[in-house]
This record gives sequence, structure tokens and C-alpha cells, in this order.
Amino acid sequence: MCKMPQINSTDSIKLMKLIEKRLDTRGQVLTINKKVIVKILLENSEHLTVDDIVGISEKNKYKKLDRTTVYRILSKFESYDIVDSIVLNDNKKRYELTYLKNPHYHIYCNECNNMSEFENLDIHDKFLSQLKNENFQPMNFNIIINGVCKKCQ
Repeated sequence: MCKMPQINSTDSIKLMKLIEKRLDTRGQVLTINKKVIVKILLENSEHLTVDDIVGISEKNKYKKLDRTTVYRILSKFESYDIVDSIVLNDNKKRYELTYLKNPHYHIYCNECNNMSEFENLDIHDKFLSQLKNENFQPMNFNIIINGVCKKCQ
């Protein structure tokens, strides 16, 4: 799975406050359930599915979360640009916090289902330049490069 950057407790608190502010501007409250989901996304270094989040919550004895609640919260978070999602070959949506990421690209192995990321600001700048030339305003984009990793070749 894809490894995400680890975040220290001070940054975690700052990030929680940023998310709380983002929700507040939309008339939403950072409830216990929302805090638990953010905490799980912060503490885990992978893109997580709804089932992953529910399982981690149960395993770590956090507040019990059901799939519907997690899905509903993540959908709201996605519409508020708090999380991004990607869908891989297994058709499961995986989530990551947008605040932790620079523009990046996903590399996905079709054989072992391993995913990694790379950042390349030159590529990103070229994308944005081309989109500007097309007079196109991107809202969001995810690039997933499918193939076979070195280990599986």
C-alpha cells in the first residue's frame, strides 16, 4: 500500500484546528466521529477504505463507527476538500487527507496491488500550464499510473 508522511502531535493539533475551521465555515461541527476519522487518517500511513477505517477504529478501541457514518463523513470531507479519494482496480475508494500532500502521482501495481507515490512539481506545473492554455479550471485531479512493479516483473 501507499505510504503517507507521518505527522507529529503538534502538527496533528494544528491540522485538526484547520479542519475544524474549514467545517465551521460550512456550518458544520467537528464531532467526535469526525475527529476519530481524522485521527485514523493521520495515524495511518496508507490510503484507507471505509472498511479500513471501521476496522482500525474497532481494533484501537476508538469510538465505534459504522460503515454508513464513515462513508457519509468522508463524502462530506471530500466535498469540503478535506480528503481526496482514489479508486483502484478493486473498485474500492481510498482516502487521504489533502492537507498532508503536495501535488503527487500514484503508481499502482496490477499484480501485487502495491501503490506508491512520487512528487514532481515540474510535471505538475506543465499540467497546470496546459490546462490554463485550454482555459480550463481544474477542481481536482488524481493521476494513477497502472502497471507492473519491479518486484512482480
